[in-house]
Amino acid sequence: MKFLRAFIAVALLSVLGFIGLEVLGWVNPVVALFGRITQALGVPAVFQFLHQIFGLGSTGKSVAFAGVLVGWVGGLTLLGALVRPWQAGAVVALALLAFTPLEVAIGNGVVFGLLLWAAEKLLSPHAPVATVAPPASAELVPPPHLPNVRLAKADTTRRTVTLALAGTGAAVLAAGAGRLISVGGGSAAASAAVPVTPGSLPAGVTPVSNWYYVSKNLEALDPRIKGEKWRLKVDGLVGTPKTLTLEDLARFPAVTSERTLACISNPVGGPLISNGIWEGFRLADLLREVGIGKEARFVLWEAEDGYTESLPLGDALDPEVLLVTRLNGAPLTPKHGFPLRVLIPDRYGMKQPRWLTKITLSATDKPGYWVQRDWSRTARLELQSRIDFPEEINPQVKAGQPITVRGMAFFGTKPITRVEVSTDGGQTWGQAKLTPPRNTSVWTLWAFDWTPTAGAAMLMARAYSGQIEQKTAERDALPEGATGYHRFIVNAG
Repeated sequence: MKFLRAFIAVALLSVLGFIGLEVLGWVNPVVALFGRITQALGVPAVFQFLHQIFGLGSTGKSVAFAGVLVGWVGGLTLLGALVRPWQAGAVVALALLAFTPLEVAIGNGVVFGLLLWAAEKLLSPHAPVATVAPPASAELVPPPHLPNVRLAKADTTRRTVTLALAGTGAAVLAAGAGRLISVGGGSAAASAAVPVTPGSLPAGVTPVSNWYYVSKNLEALDPRIKGEKWRLKVDGLVGTPKTLTLEDLARFPAVTSERTLACISNPVGGPLISNGIWEGFRLADLLREVGIGKEARFVLWEAEDGYTESLPLGDALDPEVLLVTRLNGAPLTPKHGFPLRVLIPDRYGMKQPRWLTKITLSATDKPGYWVQRDWSRTARLELQSRIDFPEEINPQVKAGQPITVRGMAFFGTKPITRVEVSTDGGQTWGQAKLTPPRNTSVWTLWAFDWTPTAGAAMLMARAYSGQIEQKTAERDALPEGATGYHRFIVNAG
């Protein structure tokens, strides 16, 4: 019963912790521990290994979070069952000091100790009273078991209550963990570069519902920011440090720009690339308003979820570097960075933080969140192309029936000048027709007419930007971005 009582205390502590996180925004030990573990394991080799096992979705993070939660519950249950309540609370407080603020560590330790003490007092069986008055006569001596009937019933009731509380605690923990995991457990849906429904968005623009999504967090733990409470702090080597509201940002000249955004972890032919119409303003306008110090050399970004990145000041003053608040005609959604995110041309998404809360001008660089874990420091885009139709998964076409192979090519602000397609594994190549993009930072759509013959055909695509040819060497996405030709077999019957 000691373990059941300890488990009840752990379940109550965990539930209180998640209520504090959701309602009051308090630091949650389980979430903080999960963050530390993902940081420690966030090196390219580990990520590549996890992608191979779990794919590009959030399954790997969900499994990791479930493991952390099981370890938290199991470890504290064992601790609470083996030592006294005050000792268990002290151990928890000391352990949490390693990765949570002082007040969080002490608070969780004290609450855990009190919960263990309360469970012990309320749910422990009481020892039977041993003193029984001597009988007046032999005939009046009751059977020896009768004095303990009431105590036995009480113990049975306590066991029932303990089991019920333990079961309820397990159910609540499972439901809470399931909600957190299921919200972020979706796979990465393909963002095909094909015309959308007429009358909705321009051809080649990805609807927000189809936009790729990648986060260091579980989606359920991504920031949920209230616009009226949000503030952007601009400090460091500036003439006038400022704290701005969303309303303050409206005074900067508005900019609307169609841009394609790609994730550095996207494999060759992968779905982690999308195109949208962004609205915001130039970072340079904001920096000129606050005044740029003579010693300033770098812009340091900080986000609500603790994500950090940096950019050389010279690059940051490019008029194409934007701070945006809207995507495809609507405010940014929470998962895509509400209320403010960064857009930088010719870089992968890891350089462009969401949920921006602070901009600091500095004389020295500070490696960003993923750069500290040996990911690319510059995250410059690689020339890439992709086949969107036929689809790579189980592609079937009819022999002798003409089809149009479609896809996209992208190289940031550099123009796509030619795309070639092979239907015989690279032995021969034909030139695709290009649809000129509406902006220099937008993917280029291409089409190639083909009449397949019966049997299997290896489809391949490659792109050019002037004299620059797409790299043939196959390289993993991490840490610098994937290279190689998109290829797969199509069966015609």
